[in-house]
Order: sequence, then structure tokens, then C-alpha cells
Amino acid sequence: MAFIKRVVVVSAFLLVAYGSFALEFRNTSWLMTKEEVIASESGRVISELSLPGQQQIVFQTLVHGFPATITYILENDKLLSASYSFKRDLDCKAFDSMKQELISQNGNPTFEKENLVGWRLQRTEIALAHLPDGTSYAAYWEKAYFARINNLAATGGTAKD
Repeated sequence: MAFIKRVVVVSAFLLVAYGSFALEFRNTSWLMTKEEVIASESGRVISELSLPGQQQIVFQTLVHGFPATITYILENDKLLSASYSFKRDLDCKAFDSMKQELISQNGNPTFEKENLVGWRLQRTEIALAHLPDGTSYAAYWEKAYFARINNLAATGGTAKD
């Protein structure tokens, strides 16, 4: 009986621990390693770029039936940013599809302007844009990384003087 009780307690602990690692982008969560990111995708890597301290991994796939380029950015082997790029989305169908998915997953956007929508979530910043060249682009950033690359205060979200 004690063995069964231990198994139940350990199982409950594992479920709680697993739930704390929410997926942030596709099948990844922030701070995953390059190997974990590559294993999370079903397709093959189409390009890889490694610079001192930074890696970029690129995949091609279909997202909601639209051809997309998926790019992952890692620093020091930790995932910090990812994006979708939909070329030749002149009719905004990929943009509209992504917007609906993001609203269903994250609620109403934090801000919305013509051709630009954004969400500020607990661990992630998301921007969805439709660019003048007809490309739709959805970018996801780990929150502290986003603050650092944009010179924002980590807590307040305002630009430094």
C-alpha cells in the first residue's frame, strides 16, 4: 500500500512539474537547447547559422495551410525568440488566420493598429504584422530577452533614459 501511495504522490508531482513548462511557441518553451528545439519540429532544418553566442535555426513548413518559414533564435544555447514568416500574403489570409489563432489562445490583443497586433503575456511578447511587401510576420520573444533587446526596464516596460 505504501508503494502505491508513493507512486501516486510522485505522479502528481511530475504532472505539476510538467505543467509548469508551458509551451511558448509551437512545441517549444523558452530556454530550450538547440537539440531540444530541433527535436520539437517534424521537418528538417533548412539552414543554420552560428555566431559567437548566438544560433539561428530555420525550418520550412505549412502553418494553417500556408507555406511558412519558421526561425528560432538562441543565445548561448537557450531559446529566446521564434517567428513565422509568410511570404506573398497579399490578401492577408495568413495574417487573419494567425490573428484568430492568437486571439483564441491568448485573448484580445494588448494593442492593435492597422497591420500590427500585439500581446504582452506573462512570459512572452508577441507581435503580428502585415508588412508593405505583402509578408505577414509573427514574432515571439521571451519577456526578459525582449526587454533587453529593446532597452526596456524589466519590470516597468518603459524605455530607459
